[in-house]
Amino acid sequence: MANTTATLDNIHARKGKIELVQINLGDKCNQVCSHCHVGASPNGKKNMDFVTSKKIIEKLSSLEIKKVELTGGTPELNPHCAMLIEELSKVGKELVVRTSLTVLDMPEYSHFIKLYQKHNVRIVASFPAVFEDLMDRQRGKGAFQRSIKVLRKLNNLGYGTNGLQLDLVHNPVGDYLPPEQNQLEKEFKQILFDKHSVSFNNLVAIVNSPINRFENNLAKNDQLDGYLHLLKKRFNPETLQHVMCRNLLSIDYQGHIYDCDFNQALSYKIKGVEDKKFWEIDFHDFSPEIYFAEHCYACTVNDGSSCHGALTEGNTCESDIKESVKEYYSKELQRSADLKTQACCTMDSIPGHLKKVLPYIAEEVKTKYYGCGSPIPLHPDGLKVLDVGCGSGRDSYLLSRLVGKDGFVYGIDMTKEQISVAKKYVEEHTKRFGYSSPNVKFIEDIIENLGNHFQSETLDLAVSNCVINLVEDKENVFRQIYQALKFGGEFYFSDIYADRRIPEQLQRDPVLYGECLGGALYVKDFERMAKRVGFTDPRIISKRVVEVTNEEVKEAVGNITFCSITYRLWKLKGLEDACEDYGHIATYKGHVSESPSSFELDGSHIFERNRPEKVCGNTALMLSETRFKDFFQVTGSFDEHFGLFRECGGGEVSGKNDDTPSSGCC
Repeated sequence: MANTTATLDNIHARKGKIELVQINLGDKCNQVCSHCHVGASPNGKKNMDFVTSKKIIEKLSSLEIKKVELTGGTPELNPHCAMLIEELSKVGKELVVRTSLTVLDMPEYSHFIKLYQKHNVRIVASFPAVFEDLMDRQRGKGAFQRSIKVLRKLNNLGYGTNGLQLDLVHNPVGDYLPPEQNQLEKEFKQILFDKHSVSFNNLVAIVNSPINRFENNLAKNDQLDGYLHLLKKRFNPETLQHVMCRNLLSIDYQGHIYDCDFNQALSYKIKGVEDKKFWEIDFHDFSPEIYFAEHCYACTVNDGSSCHGALTEGNTCESDIKESVKEYYSKELQRSADLKTQACCTMDSIPGHLKKVLPYIAEEVKTKYYGCGSPIPLHPDGLKVLDVGCGSGRDSYLLSRLVGKDGFVYGIDMTKEQISVAKKYVEEHTKRFGYSSPNVKFIEDIIENLGNHFQSETLDLAVSNCVINLVEDKENVFRQIYQALKFGGEFYFSDIYADRRIPEQLQRDPVLYGECLGGALYVKDFERMAKRVGFTDPRIISKRVVEVTNEEVKEAVGNITFCSITYRLWKLKGLEDACEDYGHIATYKGHVSESPSSFELDGSHIFERNRPEKVCGNTALMLSETRFKDFFQVTGSFDEHFGLFRECGGGEVSGKNDDTPSSGCC
């Protein structure tokens, strides 16, 4: 977890052995990107000349340093770029070129592709987004299609496909941090291959440094102070052992040296050699103090980011009551990594059919997601859905895709900062999902008021992701959800529960409440409450113990054990408070596209296709009086009662589906 008290002000570090020299050939570029930290453009005037290039080559030839990067601007636009590649290759240097990619689509520069192949040059290409509208917004109209065209050419020559290294660089398009690098790489690879038949080796996720053009854009939109606060809050001292400036030299177009490309953009030369050029310096016992400034927080946030990507292993789950919750979620939390418990679910716990949709959800929406489960049931096609406590809208947008153009999704949340993120991306997702008009709407209000927005029996499905525990009057919320659902409708939700009633002083602790622990219900109290409002037979889908990783929080909660549980509640006439036997038989016919060979109603009821199963009366109603009726053949009636249904698990999770023992937390 990030250290929120440490700062860069008292950090003193020196360079180690120089392993990489980064040569910045100038500020000329074929594009004008909104995030550019060097302010490069087609009108760039600071470009390395022939004499400087030759002196750098001569000096590098005398040094044992193996790795050399060429960057800019766009290095290909410098007339001496090809010479640098040829000459440095002759003396055995391992070369990397950081390219705009689109420059290689220009006829006068396309020959560089073959030059890179000839000398086994590693290509690091700017590619901030896998969606055309996002990339063009950041890099200019047509940038996406031109980039795809060049990537296909590179693939055909073996880059990213047959031994030649092709890496892509991602930058966020706004005042937020990139998602966790490994997961983002998986999403990029999936979409680029599936939609464009493009492959690459690695993705490098970079936090935008608040300097030059990006700083100006932040200031213009009154976002600079907030962004700086975010970077400082996410400062992680562990990254200082891995920052690129420890083992890197950056050379500018005149030959001066800097700790890194970012310091070069700000003219912060290496201490002690400010007046010397690269070829004038004796690098024997060279260990100057590294120049740290405010912009360096961009390279040290969370799991770390620099020109070479993440610096430490990422961990997406480290780490008046309503006003405390609002403050915690709008100010204290900036992304899921700020959480102090593992209530936030891992990517591996999300079903495969949802994972396929996640890459299409906007990055900012995902990075500000704080859920504790995956409360999206199968087959929501065409349904009218409410996402209770939608936050930044991740689950709402997942559902928007799943319900299709004939369905509709509402999201309600009280936190202005969260709901504003959700609202910002409605048009973008509408286009991305191929809809002619939006099928999602977001409402800013407390969830205790949801009854003011929805008439009785108008919703098919309600979902919620780790939000009900934040509400004081939980029974009131359950009652309003029940009233808004049609008969045959469902409340499918995840939340945090405790194995005992929580003492009042812990319930009022703002951090515990914000972490979804202070407001957690004793699980049996929840079941009693659900039954009082009409959800007669609560069914458990899954549960897992929530690990408390923060030592202070762990000490505060003592022996209380918390579980994340996903429940399925049905609004049905005729449900009984126990599983009764009426002789019903249910057979799953298949045809649910996400689960063709078997169907899981809950943790104790898994139906194989075409295999008849004896079921209790409640289960028979859940399969025959809901949206699943077309997928099951249910035989029998309620004419004759045979007593208690002995085989029923009562909604408890079996050992096969439960990662906690049956005698455990809940």
